Amino acid sequence: MSEQQFKVADRDTLFRDLKDFIKTHQSTGKKLALLLVKIHRFRRINMVFGYEGGDQVLNEFVIRMHRMARSKDYIARVGNSEFILVLPEIMNEGHAALAATKLQNTLEESFSINGNMHKVSASIGVCIFPDHAQDVAELINKAEIALVDARSNPRLFSIFSEKIEDTEVYSWDIEGELDKAVDNDELSLYFQPQVNLQTGKVFGAEALIRWRHPEKGFIRPDIFIPIAEQSGQIHKLTWWTLNTALRLIKEWPDSGEPLKVAVNVSAKVLKDMSFVDSVRAAQNIWSTPGGQLTLEITESALMEDLTTSFITLNELKTLGAGISIDDFGTGYSSMAYFKNIPANELKIDQSFVFYMLENAMDRHIVNTVIDLAHGFNLNVVAEGIENIETFNALKELGCNIAQGYYLAKPMPQNEFIQWLNNYQPE
Repeated sequence: MSEQQFKVADRDTLFRDLKDFIKTHQSTGKKLALLLVKIHRFRRINMVFGYEGGDQVLNEFVIRMHRMARSKDYIARVGNSEFILVLPEIMNEGHAALAATKLQNTLEESFSINGNMHKVSASIGVCIFPDHAQDVAELINKAEIALVDARSNPRLFSIFSEKIEDTEVYSWDIEGELDKAVDNDELSLYFQPQVNLQTGKVFGAEALIRWRHPEKGFIRPDIFIPIAEQSGQIHKLTWWTLNTALRLIKEWPDSGEPLKVAVNVSAKVLKDMSFVDSVRAAQNIWSTPGGQLTLEITESALMEDLTTSFITLNELKTLGAGISIDDFGTGYSSMAYFKNIPANELKIDQSFVFYMLENAMDRHIVNTVIDLAHGFNLNVVAEGIENIETFNALKELGCNIAQGYYLAKPMPQNEFIQWLNNYQPE
C-alpha cells in the first residue's frame, strides 16, 4: 500500500483548505489543532539507503498517520520530511496532546528499509486555533516554533506557548550573535584544576568556554552551547576551544611532567568525519604532544551511534589523545561495550559525588564505578568535590583524579597560572 493510495494534500492545497477550516471554526466557535511533524535525519536515510529507501519510510509513515487519524482529520505533506496533520473540532489542548502521543506511539515499531528493520523518530510542534493563532500563516509559524522546542522535549512534541516563543526569539538572538563572538574576542577559556588523589600533584585542568557579551554580560554555557549544537555553530566553537586550549597550555609553568588539558566534545562534533583531522591539525599547529590533550565525551553522546563513535575515538587515540567518558553512570551504562571501550578514563557524574557521604547508595555507586573502571585499566576522575571529607573518602576508595570547588573553581588563564604557582600538595 503506497502513499498515493491515501489522501495526502500538497502545500498549496493545504493552505487553501486550511483557510476554509478556519472560516468554518470561526463560525462554530470550535477549536482546531495543527500538528507539524518532522522526521529526524531523513537526509541521512536517503544517503544511506538511497531515495528508494527514503520513499519506503515516507509511504509507511503516511500509512501509520492514517491509521491513527480520525476520518475527518486532514494530512498534508509540506516538505521533504515534513507533514501537517489538521485536527478539526477538538475540545482542548489535551486532545491535541493525545493525538501527538498516539502519533509518537506509531513510531515505536521499526520501519522496513530495503528489507532491514530500522528505528525512525520524529518531532511534533502543535498549535491551536483560535487560542494561539488567528490565520493560516500564524498557525503554521507558531507550530514551527513549537517544533523547534519539541526537539529538546523528552516527549518529542511541544504545544505552542508564549514562554516557548520568548525562548526561541532569545535563542535566535543568541544564535545570530554567537557567530560574531569569536571574531569580536568575546570568548575565553576558564580552567578548573584536576589533582592526582593518590600523589597530591596537579594532573591537569578541564577547559571550560565562557562568553562575555558586551551588552548581556556573561551568557551561561548551558544556554549558548545547546543553541550552537542546534545551529551547527558547535563545530566552530570546538575548533576555537581546541586551538585556544593548546595555545594557552604553553604558558603554564613547568612542573616536570606536562599537565593535561581536557576539552569537551559534543555528539554532533563526534559524528563529524573531519573531526580527527581537526585535532591532528591543532596538535601540529601548536606542537602539542598527543598525551597532553584529553577529549571529554559524555556517555550519552557516545551511545547515540556506538559504532561510529568507537571508530572516531580509536582514530583519535592513534594521535595520542586521551579519551574521557564524562557524566558516567547517569543512565546509559552497559557492560556490553566495556570490553572494547576506546577510553583512558571515566568521569563519575557529580550527582553521585555530591551526596556520597550522606547517601549509602551514592557511595556504593561511586565505589562500583571505580572498581569497574580499574578492572578495565581505566583511570577515574571524580568531579563535584566540595569538601575535604569527600576528597579523603574518594582517595580511600582508590579514585585517581579529583576535580571540584574544594580544590578550585574554574578560573581564567592568569588566575590559573597563579594557582599553579601557589599550589602545595596536602
